[in-house]
Amino acid sequence: MKILERTGIIRHVRGRRGEAIAILLLTILAAMGPFVLLTWRAVGDTKADIEAERLRLAQLASAQADRILNEAFLEIEFASALVPASEDGDSVPSDGTPLRTFYGQAASFSAGVVLLDGNRTLVLAEPASAARGLDRGPPGRAISQAASATDRAVSEPFISPVTGHLVAALSVPLFGDDGGRTGTMIGLLDLTEPLIADLVEPARLLGSTGHADLVDERGLVLASTEQAHILTPGDHPEFYARMAEVRTPSVERVRHRPDGQDGEQSQWHVMAYAPLRGAPWGIALGASEAETVGGANELRRTLVILGVAAAAVLLVGGALIIRRVPPTPQSRN
Repeated sequence: MKILERTGIIRHVRGRRGEAIAILLLTILAAMGPFVLLTWRAVGDTKADIEAERLRLAQLASAQADRILNEAFLEIEFASALVPASEDGDSVPSDGTPLRTFYGQAASFSAGVVLLDGNRTLVLAEPASAARGLDRGPPGRAISQAASATDRAVSEPFISPVTGHLVAALSVPLFGDDGGRTGTMIGLLDLTEPLIADLVEPARLLGSTGHADLVDERGLVLASTEQAHILTPGDHPEFYARMAEVRTPSVERVRHRPDGQDGEQSQWHVMAYAPLRGAPWGIALGASEAETVGGANELRRTLVILGVAAAAVLLVGGALIIRRVPPTPQSRN
């Protein structure tokens, strides 16, 4: 009541009726506070739910990519079992019949399958053209990387000298009876095949600005809803580079920089990232902030405006009502 007296709202009112009206107004204002706060929090929870759902979508796509890679590795291991041991047991045979049979049945390696011996020398390739250009440049480095691995491995992707498609080398080491390394079985996974390309397609359901990328350990795009992004840092270069380094599931508000657009003038996007387990890659997907949480932000702004307007109406209306209350005899004295 002292606050109201100082502001002059009930300067001329000392009767019980005026005090009752003032107390009623204060009660209404006090009740509005928790309501506005709870509503504000509910809107915040809605935004958090939207971001959590986006991360789940990225994790589902990541899990699907891991399943595809695991099935591909199982195919390579099956092919390895088909390759008979050589007479000395310390090298791979030169008979390509088992490898040819496997390639005819393999679902994952349309780009080819190659077999290296213990000295990392190419012994067999199916089809034979798959061996072309694998001894030099980026393809040579990828094959060498695969041959150096002591377990399942996925190489840095490269452009196939044969098809011109982006491929990755999936490798499994071969060991002799004595445990010594006898060779490496490598499957060339074509990343332009629908098996991989379709991983990013669900992002289109996020809206007109929905997009997704399969990103490698360099922060470069391997598969995308925007084909022009392949082997580029995409529209979120800083975010992709950082996620490729930390490799933790995350949802962030990031700048959208198409074609290297200046960061200060670009739109904000809400992007989720989920790393793969079977390769040093990750799935990133999202959409513009306006399309993602625009409705929640608009609702929050509307609540603020309505809350301020309601408080103003109550204060002004209450002041007018109180001033119309005739002073009691006690207040005149």
